[in-house]
Amino acid sequence: MLQENIKRLLRTIVGHEYVEVMFRGNAAIAASLGMVHSSKKVLIPEEGGWLSYRTLPGTLGLSVKEVHCVDARIDLRALETMLKLGGVGALLYQNPGGYFAQQPMKEIYSLCKKYNCLVILDVSGAIGTLLWDYKSADVLVGSFGHGKLVNAGCGGFISCRSKELWEKLRSRSLEMLKDDSKLTLVLKNLEGLQERIQLLQQERAKVLRDLSSFKVVHPLDYGFGVVVRFSDSVEKEEIVEYCAQHKLEWRECPRYIRLNSPAISIELKRMG
Repeated sequence: MLQENIKRLLRTIVGHEYVEVMFRGNAAIAASLGMVHSSKKVLIPEEGGWLSYRTLPGTLGLSVKEVHCVDARIDLRALETMLKLGGVGALLYQNPGGYFAQQPMKEIYSLCKKYNCLVILDVSGAIGTLLWDYKSADVLVGSFGHGKLVNAGCGGFISCRSKELWEKLRSRSLEMLKDDSKLTLVLKNLEGLQERIQLLQQERAKVLRDLSSFKVVHPLDYGFGVVVRFSDSVEKEEIVEYCAQHKLEWRECPRYIRLNSPAISIELKRMG
């Protein structure tokens, strides 16, 4: 019953009819990659992705190639160049890149369909917002772990746009979430999703105002983190001191899951 309630809510939120509650986000990613033929490559962004993007394909016998990005946003020209070379089975990426860089979803999907490439979109940092479009992905995956928008500390989901893809996915063994106590947490956090989004956006707006004199990356994009470049150790310490004063978690870049250049990533999504 809990699973069905969650799936009904997810269908409303994500727009896909075919949906399953997974044990964790990585299980959803692994399941989606399981539909890619072993002779094909998986494309991932060179920055602004998730850690398992680089490791999970290899465990399934798939090779990985990284697509050039501009500050965690996929470069469309670079993407088309790689698709033209052939042998690409899927693109796995997230919107927003690194939780701070809006991706050109519609253009990405159009290019991938032109070259018969499956699009797997990770919406862990977009679910419940306008940062995803169910028509711009074949498969949606997401995590409900700590520091995600659905901050349940467990679980995730996978959904498919078409029945054909869903039947292909369901032909494999799916690692579903079945623990009632964890399912209860997921449902509670899904029901409180809009309130959490509003809180995080208010906090982000404040940080952006406070740090407007610094080199914020993509300050006009909709996201759930603030990435600030620094030119020297003095600027770096000023940003870090600001985080300490306001009790904000931060991580230093270069870092694959955020930005591949020197910066401080303020992890607003880890609040609450």
